[in-house]
Amino acid sequence: MDRCPEREVMIACNTLKTEIEHVSRKHGIVRRTVWLESQLHNVPEKLSGALQEAIDAVEDADRVLLGYANCGNVVQGLRSGDFDLVVPRLDDCISLVFGSQKRRQEYGEQWRSLFFTDGWMNEGRNILDEYDQMVDKYGEDGAQDIYDMMYAHYRTMTFVDTGLYDVAELLERTRFISEMCELEQRVEPGTLDYVERLVCGPWDPELFVVVGPGEVIPATPFMEPGSVV
Repeated sequence: MDRCPEREVMIACNTLKTEIEHVSRKHGIVRRTVWLESQLHNVPEKLSGALQEAIDAVEDADRVLLGYANCGNVVQGLRSGDFDLVVPRLDDCISLVFGSQKRRQEYGEQWRSLFFTDGWMNEGRNILDEYDQMVDKYGEDGAQDIYDMMYAHYRTMTFVDTGLYDVAELLERTRFISEMCELEQRVEPGTLDYVERLVCGPWDPELFVVVGPGEVIPATPFMEPGSVV
């Protein structure tokens, strides 16, 4: 099927809004877009339900693109309407701006890192908001104890630089948390290559799972060894 953005809908997490909108403007692509709240990631069942509800609400479309990965298995089992349904063949949304699952996993294993972009910090409640909430509830000492336990496994905070936001500003905003939890701050170059492929097509089956009208996104493409790029 030829690409016709006027007959397409993008359903995406608002943590990727900066990147998706930038690529869309760059290529002159205008399509209907539904943004879902980032906080839905905290409860996979709610996110999966919200995705299905958004898919079910789509009318007069040939194709729906999901600006999500299989975060917490949320895309498995989603059913398409009377259109094709396309989702990145990735296990984690941050891999979209890393360019591949393999690169993100290798980096995470080496640096035991939390990952951030402006979208992860500015679209919904973030690590600083959660700290303030814990201080209100448990006091500063209690909040620090909780954060020490939550992030004991990690040793770095990595800001994926997509070139679309002020990395220095985010480093400064989060410096207190990094020092409190003894996490090294790092900046890693990102890439918009995968996002461009999602926004523009074509949707290579090695990079995307595509199901036809009335079909269900299977678990197999995300589970077989080597199936996630």
